[in-house]
Amino acid sequence: MSGETSGIAEVPKHSPDTPPDGAGLPGGIAPVSVARRRTRRILMVLSGMLVLVIGSTVAYAGYWYYRINHNIKGAPLHGAVVPPEQLASGGVIQPTPDAYGNLPVNILLIGTDARLPGKDAELGGFVDTSGRADVEMLVHVSADRGNATVISLPRDLMVPIPECVDAKGNHYGAQGLAMINSALAAGPGCQVDTVETFTRVKIDHFMMVDFSGVVDLTNAVGGVDVCVTKAVHDPDSHLDLPAGTSQVKGAQALAFLRTREGFADGSDLYRTQAQHQYLGSLIRKMKDQATLDDPLQATHLMDIASKALTVDDPIASVNKLLDLSNTLKKVPTDNITFLTLPTVPYPPDNNRVSPDQPLDDQIFSLVAHDRSVTAPSSAGATTPAAATGSTQPGAPSPTGSPSVNPASVTEQILVENGTTADGRSKQLAQTLRADGFKNATGVGYSSSDVPTTEVFYSDATYQAAAQAVASALQLPAGSVRPGGDGGAPVVLRVGADFASGDVFNPAAPSSAPSALPSEAASSADAESAGNKTLCITAAH
Repeated sequence: MSGETSGIAEVPKHSPDTPPDGAGLPGGIAPVSVARRRTRRILMVLSGMLVLVIGSTVAYAGYWYYRINHNIKGAPLHGAVVPPEQLASGGVIQPTPDAYGNLPVNILLIGTDARLPGKDAELGGFVDTSGRADVEMLVHVSADRGNATVISLPRDLMVPIPECVDAKGNHYGAQGLAMINSALAAGPGCQVDTVETFTRVKIDHFMMVDFSGVVDLTNAVGGVDVCVTKAVHDPDSHLDLPAGTSQVKGAQALAFLRTREGFADGSDLYRTQAQHQYLGSLIRKMKDQATLDDPLQATHLMDIASKALTVDDPIASVNKLLDLSNTLKKVPTDNITFLTLPTVPYPPDNNRVSPDQPLDDQIFSLVAHDRSVTAPSSAGATTPAAATGSTQPGAPSPTGSPSVNPASVTEQILVENGTTADGRSKQLAQTLRADGFKNATGVGYSSSDVPTTEVFYSDATYQAAAQAVASALQLPAGSVRPGGDGGAPVVLRVGADFASGDVFNPAAPSSAPSALPSEAASSADAESAGNKTLCITAAH
């Protein structure tokens, strides 16, 4: 080393001349080398840095938790003096849990046109603190979280408004018939009870956002792609789009969602179609970018949304909203269906509409009984079951008695979860073990949108075992076939048609979306969130 001091201490090697561990030295004290001292110092520094990083992270998380929690505004879920379930008409239909005790979730989304001083007023053009439900959507998420139905309620719809009391104790008299969006004057709880009374669908939560929230969220994801059949120049909403697909953000996004004169006949029908296209595009973008799976992005979006968000008191916290978000993001995009509630003219006023009672009753009955619906054009959506709940005509019959005794099947049976239902593979593996199959194991699968349940056998030696599995679960005979991914001799890949229950039932609620009766589907303009080709008809 030529007398120079190196940055790294040389560790002395043991030799006959240097007793190890200080043997022979006074008191038996071992010499502490420079390397060991420096190593300890480095470890102390690293430990200190780690403590600082962890502390900063906790403080950072605590800061955002406090900030977002502070932003979120809560309000009572209900506002009617007489709750809808106590009405003489029969009130709301109480949902029934599925085989695993899970309940569907129904959420009322409200876009308010209130123009509060500041950014809302700048976007809306003037100050108006009263506010109406400019956009109103009833969102139904099935108990197995495999499907969702979003029903737009036209703001001009004439329905009864119950007597309500707002959060400040102010009373609002009942109205025999009024525009559905006017119920918001008595608070979001009154809006919820108005919709519950009209639809008989039990609403679990509401989420209300204002003008500025729409603009800021669109900007945060980098804009949303929308399509119009020809150029739109609407001086009322200030929407200015060329023909074809464009990316909208900021004020143009809000104009796209709010314009009426820019689309077709200037009615709410095409306005709601535009809103469906926008939401479908937003959902696809967020899923493609895995936005909600990135903690930093998710926190950023939640911070933005919370500033413009009012929710019902039970979910007015970060933790509750995160739980709800994790529930909603499980639904495959192709299984999210948008509907516009069918209506008929309201004779006293051409600018208002009435419910199309027979068709609306069909739609609300399906939702109330946890039967999601599917858009006919939805590519990749699961195979629909009959709306009546009966087995589809021509459906394959279940397999017969097993050719072998389950107890004699020693081969490994791998159950793969191809559904959005958490723990589904483990549930069925437990069912198979209870049936006598000793070696059944539940695992995840690379996809959560497998439409049909199948049983694979790796070679002909295991065909009888696969047939025994299918028979025990009452699966159709056609579900058994050679193949699989080589993970085991027998692989049961569970699809959306078997998302609940211990035995296969093609008519089981929530196992697959239902096909709307053709007249209702046509009138409701059913659209899939997975449809990338949707283009709104521009005004003539």
